[in-house]
Amino acid sequence: MKLALCGRCDGLRIFWSLFRCGATVVCYVLPFKDDCLIVRDKVVLSHVPRNITVAPAADEAAFIGASSSNSSSRHVFSFGVLEGYKFMCFFRFKLWWMIPSFEDSGCEVPAETQMLLLETREKSTVQNGLFEPTTENSLYILLLPVLDGPFRASLQGNTVNELEFCIESGDPNVQTSQVTEAVFMNLGDNPFKLIRNSTRYWQSTKIPAHVDWFGWSIWDAFYHKVDPEGIEKGLKRRIKGGFPPKFLIIDEGWQNKVMEVEAEPDETDSPYHATSVDRLTSIEENDKFKSFRSGKSYANLREFVKFIKEEYGLKYTPCFNICFESFVKNVHD
Repeated sequence: MKLALCGRCDGLRIFWSLFRCGATVVCYVLPFKDDCLIVRDKVVLSHVPRNITVAPAADEAAFIGASSSNSSSRHVFSFGVLEGYKFMCFFRFKLWWMIPSFEDSGCEVPAETQMLLLETREKSTVQNGLFEPTTENSLYILLLPVLDGPFRASLQGNTVNELEFCIESGDPNVQTSQVTEAVFMNLGDNPFKLIRNSTRYWQSTKIPAHVDWFGWSIWDAFYHKVDPEGIEKGLKRRIKGGFPPKFLIIDEGWQNKVMEVEAEPDETDSPYHATSVDRLTSIEENDKFKSFRSGKSYANLREFVKFIKEEYGLKYTPCFNICFESFVKNVHD
């Protein structure tokens, strides 16, 4: 197994290649004058800051961290300059939605990027202080921002093509000056195998049983126009078609909300710019889910949920952001 680590000595970047042979680890120290992240002789990032740390995971995988002179609940660390390589990433363009983006420079990495898959088709060499590319086989590098203790991480770019990672606790009282495992990095020749193999580091996580159940999320069927009658019709159709759902996600449309205008539409804005936003006024069910009649009267959402669970064999009825179990304390699976 081969690992790539980096350290510093006398102002130089030191690259350590570790080769594990049974219980023996042999270290080769290679001085490198340019502050670059090099993977299999490929210059992936240049101008890597001195506060970036790399810790081995297994094989050629590693965890990226960083340190700061100040303690804070939120830090943004530069990872180095990213230029000349194509990449695909998934980022949160809304609080609850992710979409892909395909770009080729650090400034185009969106904020709140949750995964970045970098394709390096060129081998870069340093000549007279300049990087000269030569064609070689493709290599894929996967960057996954993960949890490091109470801190969550995400990737982003800036205007000078630096790739950054942001770590934050969400609590001003939970602060740190250092993280050691904020971003997971792995590499491989096949992007599909790379992603599959990388998830093995979290295989110890217990997978809940309902992952293997068939479920139905009503969002694409109703959006905000959901009502109890439509839910019942959808359940009946799926059961008749031979696909009875075991859990039902009532996604939006049941709460008490108001629509507020956030900004006027601007054709120069990003297509993902929201011009309006829903404001939650109460987690109590709205009028559509009160006094609904389907052969009998249901006074509230709890009674309706209890009915459809008993009538259609549902085991769970979670809701977007809020679990219905908080409303149906007396309803058992």
